[in-house]
Amino acid sequence: MRNKTLQSFIATGRFTLPAVILIAICCWTAMGIGTGTPATRLLPSFALCGLVGYLLVETNNNFALIRVRASGQTALYLLLAATYPALYSLYNGQAASVCFLLAIMFLFRSYRGEHTSACLFHVFAFASISSLFIPQLTLFVPVLWIGAYNFHSLNVRSFIASLIGWALPYWFLLGYAYASDRMEVFLTPFKTLAYFTPIGFLSDISQIATFAYVSILFAVGAIHTIVSGNEDKLSTRSYLRFLVLLGICCGALIGLQPALYNQLLPLLWICASIVGGRLFILSRGRIANIFFVCSVIGAFLLFAFNLWTLL
Repeated sequence: MRNKTLQSFIATGRFTLPAVILIAICCWTAMGIGTGTPATRLLPSFALCGLVGYLLVETNNNFALIRVRASGQTALYLLLAATYPALYSLYNGQAASVCFLLAIMFLFRSYRGEHTSACLFHVFAFASISSLFIPQLTLFVPVLWIGAYNFHSLNVRSFIASLIGWALPYWFLLGYAYASDRMEVFLTPFKTLAYFTPIGFLSDISQIATFAYVSILFAVGAIHTIVSGNEDKLSTRSYLRFLVLLGICCGALIGLQPALYNQLLPLLWICASIVGGRLFILSRGRIANIFFVCSVIGAFLLFAFNLWTLL
């Protein structure tokens, strides 16, 4: 115990996740009291964040992204979600991130598999459902195909299965729109996808601070993931590199389309929490310990600042 640094003690501690859950509850409560937001608007968002946290634990346990059975990635995700109260009562981004994380899990399962068609069907079906919440997630279809190619699971049959999987939710949506004589419901996602706001920069100081914090955490975690990748199995390296690619694409789309900031930020949290959690759990040394302490302190300061901007 004496040889353990503060970073190692907290990042791998068994009480870290319960403590972060308690902190998140306090943050949500402070948001509700400070802004007068009713609990009925806050609870669904918190439940969706909790579901993502659970899926992150299952992802690490099934695919050994961090080489140890730890919940650091879930704790970091909940901490990131707690730092941005503006999303406590918005559900599209969280709901889409749940579906997209399920798509990622099926994509990882397809790695060098014998029956990859079924896996890719589920991958693109869940990704398609996420695009019903955020139509711009359709732009990530090539990223999923790149991941499937790198996982040696993309062939003619699985490619066709991916197209069928992507089309399936829209077939149901078309049937509902036709039966209810509301074809605009079916056309709205395509119109939204075709609409691009002018390329610009984030102007809200709260968004800038939050995006900068998450970007720094993701960048440092991504660099550590690439540099230390030789210590992992080949499959783990492939999984992590896909997450780095996805995070880069997500950040780039936020930069090009700032209007999508609130919708895409939860997906960026997922990528940052995995590579960042891996960084905090596996890295050692004085510099790593200092960065960890600064990151934790920065998270609390960021929450206080973001909450203050809403009051």
